[in-house]
Amino acid sequence: MAEYLLSMSLAMAGIACVIILTYYASKWYARKMGTAAGGKHIRVIDRLIIGKNGAIMIIDVDGTQYLIGANEHSISILKELDEPIALQSADLSAGERVLGSFKSYLNKGK
Repeated sequence: MAEYLLSMSLAMAGIACVIILTYYASKWYARKMGTAAGGKHIRVIDRLIIGKNGAIMIIDVDGTQYLIGANEHSISILKELDEPIALQSADLSAGERVLGSFKSYLNKGK
């Protein structure tokens, strides 16, 4: 019985090691790829998840920024931004930055 428990414990430890190594290897690979994984001309500036399947994003396409809405069925341009959005301080969460930018552009037209 003790041999069985030892072999099961070693097998579980081995599986845990493989999972942890896979996690760190994928993190390293994503960091190494950088913007090459996201495209040369398009990048996501900020994103706010809305609900289970939706998001509002600010994207930059060759220097022009757009506010877009996306869900599992469609992607819509909500507004082309007149002025580029400067990234705020790192102490704000991504959602707070997008929501603040979104509110400022809605209030700008009033």
